[in-house]
This record gives sequence, C-alpha cells and structure tokens, in this order.
Amino acid sequence: MEKNKIILYGAGGHAAVVEAAVMQCGGMEIAAVLDDGKPFGEKLVNAEVSGGFEKLQELFDSGVKAVHIAVGSNKTREGLFQKIIDLDFEIVTVQHPSAIIEPETQISEGTFIAAKAVVGTRTTIGKSAIINTGATIDHDNNISDFVHVCPGVNLAGEVTVGARTMIGIGASVIQGISIGKDCLIGAGSVVIRDVPDGGTVAGNPAREIGNP
Repeated sequence: MEKNKIILYGAGGHAAVVEAAVMQCGGMEIAAVLDDGKPFGEKLVNAEVSGGFEKLQELFDSGVKAVHIAVGSNKTREGLFQKIIDLDFEIVTVQHPSAIIEPETQISEGTFIAAKAVVGTRTTIGKSAIINTGATIDHDNNISDFVHVCPGVNLAGEVTVGARTMIGIGASVIQGISIGKDCLIGAGSVVIRDVPDGGTVAGNPAREIGNP
C-alpha cells in the first residue's frame, strides 16, 4: 500500500514526538521537515530539516500537498495554520496507533493525538489541537482550536476548553468546568472552578496566580 506523503512543519521536541507517531502509523510517510528557525540538515528522529516556509511552494508543485504543523506554541501554530491553508495545502491529523478514540467523537483537521491518549465519546476536538501523551479526555468535552492538553492531563466529563489554552502536565479538571480562551493551567493543578478568558491558575485547588 502506498503511503500518504506529508510535510512536517516544525523541528523541535514536539515535532520529534509527532515524527515518532508517524513512523508507527503505517499509512503516512514524511516527505520533508520544515522549520524557519532550525539549520538545514538538523535531525529529528530519522528525518532532517530541509528548509523553511519558502520551500512549501516547491513541495506543493512536486505533488506533496498535506502538512501537519508540529509546533508546541499554540499561537505560533494558529498563525502557521492560516498561512498554510492560504497556500491550498491540506492540514492533516496525526494519531498514534496506541491512542483510543471512542465512538461519536469529532476531531478537526490538524490535531495531534499522542501515544496512550484517550478521547471519550461525544467529545469534540477543534483544529490543530494537541492531545499529548497519556492525556485522558472524558465524555462530552468541547476542546477548542489550537489548545494544548499536556501529557498526563485528566479532564472529566462535560469540560469546555477555549481556544489557545494550555493545560499543563498532570493537571486534573473536574466535571462540568469551563476554561476560557488563552488560559494557562499550571502543571499538577486541580481545577474545581471555572477559569475566565486569559486566566492563569495553579495549585490544588487551582487559584489565580498572585491570589492568596
């Protein structure tokens, strides 16, 4: 079976995790790795950087028209998403084969689902989100565009997460919580109250940083 060729945009640590997942997927092959801040020839796992944004048109003309944006920064990923869409590329999702996606889920284009992650039934994942290693997202969650759910995070049922929010490693969120856009949830936090747009919280229970 011929593999689908994709461009991996990004060459940092997160991109190495994505490449490792692609290598185990079976149906994809990395045609090129692009990064505007890394030197030509720098290696991820097997693939090497072959250029930056300027190389996209050349690859498109050669017939490679699928891209996965493997960048950890939510805002950077969002900016690249629109620029690459404007060039008529398809933004593709990468899912590690050990991830569990339960029935009646909706996962939008460009999302990365890492090893051992679980996405529960009737959950919606927005565009170019990251559901990282071992994260669990229970039923009826609504995860917006360009969110990063870090390794080991546990979201209970009916949680809403706004665009570009990052939920730090090992954090837990109880059922029915609403977290706004552009929030930062500190590593290991236990979120038992709603978090407004732009909020930064940490601790157990999680409180706004700077408050007693």
